[in-house]
Amino acid sequence: MLVERKQITVSEVSVPMYGSTETLRQLLSNQAYIFRISPKGYTISNGVDYCHVGLRSNNGTDYAIQAYGKEAIELYNEATKLRY
Repeated sequence: MLVERKQITVSEVSVPMYGSTETLRQLLSNQAYIFRISPKGYTISNGVDYCHVGLRSNNGTDYAIQAYGKEAIELYNEATKLRY
């Protein structure tokens, strides 16, 4: 049995693509708030920097943003700056 696989890119479905810090700003501007940030300097088992930010909107919807490497450091810095 042959199954055709096709990779669909973000541009093909007209979905805007943001980096983690821009996504964070977008969610915060839409009445969400940060309720969890992973610890500063957190790394995964292979030594790569990692950051997880949990957000909740006023209607109760939870969101999670994850980033790795340099972007993880930038996300952590931005989230801690915008947390309050």
